[in-house]
Amino acid sequence: MHDVWPAPGLLLTSRYRLVTLLETGGMAQVWRATDELLDRPVAVKLPAGDTRAAHLAWREARLAARLSHPGIAAVHDYREAVRPDGSVAPFVVMELLSGETVAARLTDGPMPWGEAVSIAAAVAEALAAAHAAGVVHRDIKPGNVMLCTGGVKLLDFGISATAGEPDDDDTGATFGTPAYAAPERLDGKPAEPATDLYGLGVLLFEMVAGEPPYSVDTWEELAAAQSHGPARLPESLPERLRDLIGRCLQEDPYRRPSAAEARRALTRLIPSTASRRTIPLPTRPPTGSARVVPRLTGAGDPSLNRRRIALGIGLAVVAGSFVVLVNTVGGAEDDAQFAAPPSPSPSPSATRETTAPPAPPSPAPEEKTLTVDAAVGRVRDAVEQGEEAGEIRSDVALDFLNLLGQLDGLSEVKVDDQVDLLSRKVRQRLGEGGLTSDQAGLIQDRLDDLKGASA
Repeated sequence: MHDVWPAPGLLLTSRYRLVTLLETGGMAQVWRATDELLDRPVAVKLPAGDTRAAHLAWREARLAARLSHPGIAAVHDYREAVRPDGSVAPFVVMELLSGETVAARLTDGPMPWGEAVSIAAAVAEALAAAHAAGVVHRDIKPGNVMLCTGGVKLLDFGISATAGEPDDDDTGATFGTPAYAAPERLDGKPAEPATDLYGLGVLLFEMVAGEPPYSVDTWEELAAAQSHGPARLPESLPERLRDLIGRCLQEDPYRRPSAAEARRALTRLIPSTASRRTIPLPTRPPTGSARVVPRLTGAGDPSLNRRRIALGIGLAVVAGSFVVLVNTVGGAEDDAQFAAPPSPSPSPSATRETTAPPAPPSPAPEEKTLTVDAAVGRVRDAVEQGEEAGEIRSDVALDFLNLLGQLDGLSEVKVDDQVDLLSRKVRQRLGEGGLTSDQAGLIQDRLDDLKGASA
């Protein structure tokens, strides 16, 4: 019997062996554990203390079990252990993640806005999936967003609820964290998807500014801070990003964007590389689905106009030669059969038309170069158009766009490594059914062009 419960080495329900205490919060402990039945590492979340925490553990397991999304930490199991005093301790078994939370990342100061946008886009994608399943998270904050090697993960559905569910909590424990709580929650209104969008706006604000709009720890401090107004965003941020954050932080929940709308806006804001290295344009047309039309050069492109003019001159010369040949053959047959009088002399204008010197050969098209920035844009276009056409799943498209956004400022070797990673992702996602084979081929062609930039 352990003097302290729980303790390392404790076996819960004859299956989960506690290894190391990872985190202690106000309502729960999170342990690294081993699932001895399946021989895999897991995270075990044990409630701290009262029956309210135990009830929330059960709710968290039920609601999180509805969700299956790569951006949401998976729940594997729900069990109940018996404490030494005979009381029951329910616990949740979850996916064990490695990485750091956004809260830990922010201890070094604000993030570059491009990194913040990429993270927020992944969170918005996860929220869109949760909202589609009728689940509201209710506690979006830096400590509940983890940056893992495989991507961004949304954690801790401990106070989540079904959309529109009335509060039955007089303690305020399910209201969320004061600095991130939406105004309507303070008025006792049920949580709706718009509640999470307010939290997303605060998260974005803090990632780019280093602090939330109201940097407070208690509800009383929040009320006092609101009388003085929120902190200000840095003036150097792009206007579209400032506008999106402002929309998320609207006091009226009906004026906030949906999670899907926020994801689309954030995806468009993810920056691409600003490198000026160049690579030759491909001489072969890209292969791909007929439903996805690659973005072409505009009508004012000189090389495109020269190709059109050259093609027109060539066709005119061929057509003129064909007319002369038909007239010659037809005239000989008429003379033999009908002995017609000789034709009048051709008019000067006709003579000029048939005896004009051949058109000079069209000049060879100049080799057009493509900046790396433009090459990244071509890959981005292919991904976005594939998503719009329904041939790339939205979470897969976001994964690709996030990896593209990380190309900014990389060295040539690092760009090659990132492009190789994207190529592997394309193959992996194709095997999972996340995009069509035509889309995979088109994106790979564009990636081949981009990789040439480091040659």
